[in-house]
Amino acid sequence: MSFTQNFRTEVNHTLKLKNINHSHQFLLIGSCFTTEMSLFFKKYCFGYLNPYGTIYNPISLANNFEKLISKNYFNKRNLVNNNGVFLSWNHSGKYYSNSSNLLLKKINKEHEDAFKMLKNNSNLFITFGTSKLYIHKEINSVVANCHKHMNTIFSTRRATVDEVVESWRSILKKIDNPVIFTVSPVRHVREGLVENNLNKSVLLLAIDQLCKEFPENVSYFPSYEILIDELRDYRFYSNDWVHPSKEAKEFIWNKLSDIMFSDKTKKLNIEIHKIRTSLAHQPKFGINNEYLSFLKKTLQKIKEIKSNTLNYSWKDEENAINEIIN
Repeated sequence: MSFTQNFRTEVNHTLKLKNINHSHQFLLIGSCFTTEMSLFFKKYCFGYLNPYGTIYNPISLANNFEKLISKNYFNKRNLVNNNGVFLSWNHSGKYYSNSSNLLLKKINKEHEDAFKMLKNNSNLFITFGTSKLYIHKEINSVVANCHKHMNTIFSTRRATVDEVVESWRSILKKIDNPVIFTVSPVRHVREGLVENNLNKSVLLLAIDQLCKEFPENVSYFPSYEILIDELRDYRFYSNDWVHPSKEAKEFIWNKLSDIMFSDKTKKLNIEIHKIRTSLAHQPKFGINNEYLSFLKKTLQKIKEIKSNTLNYSWKDEENAINEIIN
């Protein structure tokens, strides 16, 4: 008699957020891992917003979220002029402009959109990347991004568990939205693995405390543990040996999907995946009648599925097909 072995130790995970369908929306903030997860929400046609760009530390995230709750807009005091290019100390470097007014208009419009989603009881997906903080000495404030300024204008330290808990406790008391916290599996190895693990441990302990204090609507999803302990192999990392590979990201997404989505939603995601596969198909013999027929069938499938994915616009996909068949 033979037994099938799993050859890995699976990470236990539970979420309070279950039976999610395509009528639900998601507000995703945090590190680059949040951005990676937001691409899956887009791929499977959920309504989502990923504001502020990549922000690694939990204190800057909390500061932005406090502004969001109070509907306190960003102003010129939040900006920095970097040789004629304006950036925000509260955002990632993807937000920039040669005009401070245009930059403020852009980030405050996104801030307003995020506020609307928050008030519509959107689900929150929040990723902490590191507890290392950069404090601007002149303004005595934690910044979300150094924007390649000289290290001498910043001081650095590790946030404490109590500091992280207190900053987010204040927020969670003011909202009723379901919240999923996770710790990014991306390793911050510039200062060594020991320092990385110490920084991650602060985040894990802080989230654990928040889950205990807000058991009704706050959950932890173990993205970090899934990559570090369950997959546990460098083949699941990209070429820099730091970021998760495509396969690892899909594995983590599938784990999240399995416990978060309803059975009906999972079946719908399978149909969406089939459409995505069809859209990626390249004709072997060019654009002929057979390929045009294939595209028309794909377009019909999109029209049929639109009624079940109301928070997603299929406009780009439809336009791409219509440009070929018309």
